[in-house]
Amino acid sequence: MPLPLNAQIEALLFWKGEPITKRELARVFSVNMVAVNDALKDLSAKLSERGVALMETEKEVSLATAPDVSELIEAYRKDELGSDMGKAALEALAVIVYRGGATRREIEYIRGVNSSSILRTLLIRGLVSRSTNPDDERVYVYKPTTELQALLGVRTLEELPEWNNVRAEFEAFETKERKATELEEDLENEREKDMLAE
Repeated sequence: MPLPLNAQIEALLFWKGEPITKRELARVFSVNMVAVNDALKDLSAKLSERGVALMETEKEVSLATAPDVSELIEAYRKDELGSDMGKAALEALAVIVYRGGATRREIEYIRGVNSSSILRTLLIRGLVSRSTNPDDERVYVYKPTTELQALLGVRTLEELPEWNNVRAEFEAFETKERKATELEEDLENEREKDMLAE
């Protein structure tokens, strides 16, 4: 038996870790806006006594920590900012810097692990900024900030060590992955043609 719509929306918002438009929810679940709004109302009520809350604007929704735990979160954030960044954060930062910007999925694909909490830390520290991807407005692109450049002591990112070599490696990796995807699609198309010809 499938989960109710509000539970499915909760799962999607948790997995995405970013705001989603209500229109996108309607499209994903093949329902109208009335059903989306009703499900969001139900989800908000169910979360009312939890540590997570539904954040809603006119067009977008996301999951966030409940306002009642803001003092706890602020204390933890200060502690987190006072500590050194770990290897995982530096890896994600390197991907963002040397690619000149990257989506969460691209970072996770390259690193091979979930990067949501790391990206949040980098955002909080002001080392990266987040903007809507011009190619797909449902996705965010993370880019290095001028604060990061100042911290690294460079006027432009091109001054970073091994800039050209690392950029070339990323381009070669992406070209290889793109060709592998295209080959896989071609093989799938050939299989479909063969099946139709039989």
